Amino acid sequence: MPSVLLSDGARVVTVEEVQEHRPKPAPQMAVLPSVTGELIIYEKVGRLCEVPIAGRLKTKDEVTFLEDFIADAMELSVTERDGTITSGWRIKTDPQPNIHRKDGDSADWMITITLWRLP
Repeated sequence: MPSVLLSDGARVVTVEEVQEHRPKPAPQMAVLPSVTGELIIYEKVGRLCEVPIAGRLKTKDEVTFLEDFIADAMELSVTERDGTITSGWRIKTDPQPNIHRKDGDSADWMITITLWRLP
């Protein structure tokens, strides 16, 4: 089952049934002339990276951990669906993360969050 892990180093939240949440954005490019007049393509760096994630949490403890991560603006590491681990992520509070109990008799929680970090 495709999942993404969010961790502050001590606690782990497993977001299950995560959709393929993004194509990687193409790098922003600028074409500028050099001092000799030749055109050079530059990649713009230093822009904010944002990643939307939507999925399901299985336990109330994970909901509590996620709420703590949001309230404390914790720096998180993220383990992607393919096993890639990156760090320096935080959860955006605008738009407000959505955490709600799944309809019906399910004990699961549905979430929608946006992660952000500087490159």
